[in-house]
Formats: sequence, structure tokens, C-alpha cells
Amino acid sequence: MEHKALAALMVRLVGFWELVVAVNALPNAIGPFFNPQYVQKAGVFVLIGSAFFSVALPFAIGLLLIYFPRFIASGALRIEGVEPGGDEASRLERVGVSLMGLWLTVDAVTDGIYSLSRWHLYRRVVDEQYAGATGPAIGPSEFAGLITAVLQLILGLWLLLGTRGLVSALERLRR
Repeated sequence: MEHKALAALMVRLVGFWELVVAVNALPNAIGPFFNPQYVQKAGVFVLIGSAFFSVALPFAIGLLLIYFPRFIASGALRIEGVEPGGDEASRLERVGVSLMGLWLTVDAVTDGIYSLSRWHLYRRVVDEQYAGATGPAIGPSEFAGLITAVLQLILGLWLLLGTRGLVSALERLRR
């Protein structure tokens, strides 16, 4: 199998994974719309934004990766000729690390939006039910979700943008 075809296959598989992520997030995204009190307290735009980032964005990225894998792989590999060079493995590794970084970044953004929307709802419920009460400004699970989303976003962006240096470091470790 040619290296571009292999890279395109890897890109397409990541696209299918993104579709699975979108389908798994669908029940959590549409469930709140069936409770009128929840819609009133959270706000329609918050729920629509949460559904967009948790379902529509991964779905669109998945379809993009499935239907245009050669374009993405060719752009990432930047190979002009058909003959594979001596650093073919490092180029494929770069594509794999970049795709892993893309997945982590998208997942971190969607998790962060979800945690922010839960925090927003938590704040509104506490303000409405316990007027004048003092307490934490953010729930423990929302705080933990935001921290993990930020750390995952940093890791994902590092993998996505710092691929060349990471692959070079891995090559030096192998020698």
C-alpha cells in the first residue's frame, strides 16, 4: 500500500471515530430540550450552543475527514513525488500525531463547552432557589471538568502544532 493511501486510510478512520463521538454525544445534547423547566432555566441559546459543540462540530469534522482524506493527508505530508523517501515513517508518524492532537483538541473544546454550560446552569439554579446564599461559585465536578478540558486542550494543541519536534525527539530516542 502506498504511503499516501495509508495516510488517507488513517485520516478516514479518525473521521469515523469523530462520527462515533458525535453520535454518543447526541442523547446528552437533545435530552435537555424535553424538559421545559430546564430549557427555561438554562436558556435556549446555551442549550443550542452546547448541542452544536458536542454534536454538530465533531460530526462536521468527521465528515470532512471521511470525504477528503487524500487532500488532508497530502497537505500534511507535503509530498510531491510518488517515490517514498527515507523519512516516510517519520512523515506518517507526524500525520498520526497531528490527528491525535486534532482529536484531543476537539474533544477538549467540546468538554469545556459542556462544563461551562453545566456551571452556567448550576449558577442560575443556585441564584433562583437560594437568593442571598453564600457558597462556592462553581460546583466541584464543573471545576474538575474545566481543569481537565484546559489541560487536554494544551496537550492537544501541543501535539497538533508541535508535531515535527515531537517526532524528532522520538527518532532521537530510538537511536
